[in-house]
Amino acid sequence: MIEVKEILGKGRGIVTTQNISQGTLLEVAPVSTFTHQQIISINETEVFKYYFVNPLEYGKSKNVGGYLVFGLASLCNHQEKPNARVNWVENKVGLWSHLIALQDIKDGEEVTLFYTNIDEYTENFV
Repeated sequence: MIEVKEILGKGRGIVTTQNISQGTLLEVAPVSTFTHQQIISINETEVFKYYFVNPLEYGKSKNVGGYLVFGLASLCNHQEKPNARVNWVENKVGLWSHLIALQDIKDGEEVTLFYTNIDEYTENFV
């Protein structure tokens, strides 16, 4: 349903391999969490480009922990009006990311997310 491709001007990204309907679950992947103190060190590494912050906490404080997704969602590029979102689901096995289509996505189209911490990302990579 999705795969990694080279996206012109962006590097790696995720594209669809078939037409996707709105609401489709594109991927379920395990997640590891880390604290704000750990983020300070992680931000000095290549991992910075691939982790998520808790969007509900980030707006209240920048001293929030993060999520490392062990799946393709971590390779989705930013878009102001994305075509997908991540839901964070916890069960008895642990925390999971659910990558879900927000709208219909055509075969071969890039799957994008809104980066909650785009301000930090821009500071480090522009």
